[in-house]
Amino acid sequence: MKVAICNSVGIDSDGYAMIHSPSRWTNSTKDLNIFTYYPWELAYCSSILKRDTDHEVKFYDGCLDKLDHHAFIEKVSEFSPDYLVMDCATRTINADSRFAKELKKRFGTKFIICGPHATTFPKEVSEYADYVVLREYELTVLEILQGKNPTDILGLYPNALRMPLDVNKLPLPEDDDVSRLSYGIPGEPSSEYLEIQAYASRGCPLSCSFCVCGNISYAHPNWRSRDPQNVVYELQTLREKYPQLEGIFFDEEVHNGSKKYMLELTKAIRQNGLDDLKYDVMCGQWPMDEEVLDAMKGAGYYMIRLGIETAGEKAAQGMDLMKKFNVPRLKQLMEHGTNIGLKFYGTFTFGGEGSTDDCDKKTLALMNDLLDRQLLWRFQLSISTPQPGTPFYNRMKQKGYLRNVDWKHFDGGNHCVVDNPQYPAEMVMKNFREAEKLYEKGFDNRYTSTAKDNFQSIEINSTREILLFRTARMKQVNDILGSLHGQYKDSRISVLGQNTVTKELKSNDYVDDVFLYGDGHFNNDLFPQPLLKDLSDRKYSLGVIPYHNMSGNGYADVKAIAKRIGIEKMVAVNIEGTVFDLENPGDQGRSHLR
Repeated sequence: MKVAICNSVGIDSDGYAMIHSPSRWTNSTKDLNIFTYYPWELAYCSSILKRDTDHEVKFYDGCLDKLDHHAFIEKVSEFSPDYLVMDCATRTINADSRFAKELKKRFGTKFIICGPHATTFPKEVSEYADYVVLREYELTVLEILQGKNPTDILGLYPNALRMPLDVNKLPLPEDDDVSRLSYGIPGEPSSEYLEIQAYASRGCPLSCSFCVCGNISYAHPNWRSRDPQNVVYELQTLREKYPQLEGIFFDEEVHNGSKKYMLELTKAIRQNGLDDLKYDVMCGQWPMDEEVLDAMKGAGYYMIRLGIETAGEKAAQGMDLMKKFNVPRLKQLMEHGTNIGLKFYGTFTFGGEGSTDDCDKKTLALMNDLLDRQLLWRFQLSISTPQPGTPFYNRMKQKGYLRNVDWKHFDGGNHCVVDNPQYPAEMVMKNFREAEKLYEKGFDNRYTSTAKDNFQSIEINSTREILLFRTARMKQVNDILGSLHGQYKDSRISVLGQNTVTKELKSNDYVDDVFLYGDGHFNNDLFPQPLLKDLSDRKYSLGVIPYHNMSGNGYADVKAIAKRIGIEKMVAVNIEGTVFDLENPGDQGRSHLR
């Protein structure tokens, strides 16, 4: 039999690209160049089926390939699957069910639906799915495809639930039909290296009211860690397969669920010579202490991600944050970590259960304080969204606070679906928009920290002519011009830009020449030939492309134009001031010069 394991449709009917993360909540954006998460549970499911059955198993990812319904259907149709396995979130259920129905119509494909939406609405999805798998699904799917009597399969609706699996018996997740490295290019936006997503544990010992993991995926709070040597084996395997690998993003719910485990894992990483990789990790504050932070730093960890959520006590109580909420201790840990060279990333949510306008304003004040003290390196914002099946959803539904229930709006980034009379949705969105303004403050802090002397490692010779491409906001361009002038005082700096910024470019004292190609984005096919010849004749020693993002995704046309100009050396500077070598094959915009 042919079994297709499919991540969600990548682009929905409204043109939104999916950032699919069913164990948390799935977001969406109109930016079609956006990253996507590695679908880890589907990936483990694929590996188990390949190991323990004789079926022909093929893994597809519409999110990674940015495929809409029609493109994804055509791609998977080439395989003509007998079975389809999907992990569906509420945000993706409309597109995913449409996809499954079309495959059933074409090939009679049987649909095995998994994930949080199916777990919450099993009767509803059973109207079009052949099998509805509840909660953690890998072993249940395996038994279905091994032909076991459906009435005897735990975790298959409407049977009894299955106990959480032993994570140490899992094979390494899928890395053949899709490359795990591909999910690092461009990669999660806050990851600073070419990182592969990996999972040293599964689950969470807490059960916050909004959390899909603790309330839906695993039936009850739990945390299971993999043996440190098992993790080391995976890291060694990835390093051998991908020599260009720079780091690992441990993206499980809580990497540090046990102090004892963290000390054992970091020791194993050091003893096996893996401490030269850069580790970026999702953690909880409550199991953390200074000894663990020291051990993490010594093992190569560089960024600690914490679910801070709120600074409001009422909100913390409403969200059942329990020991996760301790602002004074949070600040102590962040101060210690920052002093030893760790970076901190915080997640904050607005409009959570129990939250008030005052609570969310306290969260804004905390963010400002952490940024001012340079304790918060990066952060993520969300509109607290009650995913179906969570206590948050059930209580909001019971109180009649859910408004305009459209599954497309349950994405945590674009819509507030809870309208509490004491704290209306419009007020939540106002505070959320105020928090978004702090992204600029964070950018400024990081740029100031990173960009100082950021061209020190680059030597230029011959003509000492520099060409800067105006491919980002003028503030960033002006900062880079200042850095170039400071490093290469005897060089001549030209800027290639758009008509709309002519006046501002010519007024910059560091700019010697301004070249204009028109307006709009750089387009290699439409770039004026006479201007190309003039620029080529200048024989530039150095070309600089500012990235408006972290990784340089979406800059193919600019790079192509630069190549045609014939510039001796090309570099890029991302939004945080880090310089990248564009001459390094396989660099993908993430190989650091410094």
